[in-house]
Amino acid sequence: MCFKNIKRLILSISIFLTIPMTVTAGEPTDKIKAVSDKLIAIVFDNSLKAPEMKDKREQMVFEIVDGLFNWEEFSRRALARHWGKRTENEKKEFISLFRQLVERTYMDKAGQYSGGKVVFLDEKIEGDYGNVSTQVLTSAGTQIPVEYRVIKKDGVWWVYDVNIEGVSLVNNYRSQFNNILIKSSFEDLLNRLKENIEKGE
Repeated sequence: MCFKNIKRLILSISIFLTIPMTVTAGEPTDKIKAVSDKLIAIVFDNSLKAPEMKDKREQMVFEIVDGLFNWEEFSRRALARHWGKRTENEKKEFISLFRQLVERTYMDKAGQYSGGKVVFLDEKIEGDYGNVSTQVLTSAGTQIPVEYRVIKKDGVWWVYDVNIEGVSLVNNYRSQFNNILIKSSFEDLLNRLKENIEKGE
């Protein structure tokens, strides 16, 4: 399974490591900003940069990212029509592996980039769904549009997809997962996820 396009998308999520330019907004935007602030603090904490602190630093990042994404919603959309065919145990295993894959890919890339700025442009809410539009201004002067798609569950806003330069993270995964499932089995998909996690790909 090739995750090059997905790695590129996740790389852009390292906007969390930039310096936010504040604007007045609602709860979803505030939550994304709060996560950004926490990740910035970890990345630039000199006490966490020592090699022996690697595991602790990664665990701290994973916990913060967990507080932003709704992994069940993310997973359900990534599997799309194949989701309903799965048992509860299969869904739980897939969510766990999918979460590890995204977090590992993010962790491998995020710490390498910083120094840009992100402008929070707009927030649109319709019922329990919404979009938070931002624009990343890189140190090279490039402008990258990034949109967070959010959902409200039990009174809490969660991110379930990220659209970067018009490309959806969910759609990228969905296309690759679907290609595997129409040619092989769900068990094969799980095994491939495990292999990629072990390889750090």
